[in-house]
Amino acid sequence: NEFVFISCISMLAGTMLLMWIGEQITQRGVGNGTSLIIFAGIVSAIPRAIGSTVNLVNTGEMNVLKLIAIVLIILATIGAILYVELGERRIPVSFSRKVLMANQNKRIMNYVPIKLNLSGVIPPIFASAILMFPTTILQASTNPIIQKIHDFLSPSNYFFNFLTFVLVIFFAYFYASIAFNSKDISENLKKQGGFIPGIRPGEGTASFLNEVASRLTFWGSIYLGLVTVIPWLLVKFMGVPFYFGGTSVLIVVSVALDTMRRIEAQIYMNKYQTLSAVGL
Repeated sequence: NEFVFISCISMLAGTMLLMWIGEQITQRGVGNGTSLIIFAGIVSAIPRAIGSTVNLVNTGEMNVLKLIAIVLIILATIGAILYVELGERRIPVSFSRKVLMANQNKRIMNYVPIKLNLSGVIPPIFASAILMFPTTILQASTNPIIQKIHDFLSPSNYFFNFLTFVLVIFFAYFYASIAFNSKDISENLKKQGGFIPGIRPGEGTASFLNEVASRLTFWGSIYLGLVTVIPWLLVKFMGVPFYFGGTSVLIVVSVALDTMRRIEAQIYMNKYQTLSAVGL
């Protein structure tokens, strides 16, 4: 009992410390601190994975052709994630001549960008967290029936990956409905004097944007599910000594892209502040 109490207190303190560090990173404007901590945890395991793979090649347990195939799978996964994460549907927007003349010295965005993956890395993280919780609880039991359930829900099992695929699709729709607010976008367009050609302003624009977003979310959720499951399946058949899941690659690539954008925004902000300070 004393060990359990000390373990719970230690994990609670460690979690609170990590949350505080994440908040400090976020407040400094570098990016989402929690995502960066997860990013660091994933990246820190890469050298060990490379070392174990090199040892297998040196001892002859792994073929060089198999190693090349694994590298190609990893590169193809990263390329597919980059391609989809940067992809967006641009809905054209028109403005009246009066609005254009009043803002001729300002840049007016003539389209509404809707990302193919509106939910980002949240669905895979939620899905893996929910599925890992029962396995973590069940592994402490010595009951043979509970042990069978634990083995059935282990990450190396096919049923676990099927549940992951289903939960990723569910959370993709759930989070996209929260993150994308078509009503606010349509109201802002109406206030700015903009409209989508062929679509009535107001409710008509909101319903059109909702329809487009739902279609994109369907394909985006399928993409997230496949990226989460397929790399693990391919690598499993090759006997790789490390866990290579699409979720980890998705988090690393997405967090890296988001951090780059935020750093660029910080650089531009500093430039504007410097120019305004010297009177330019």
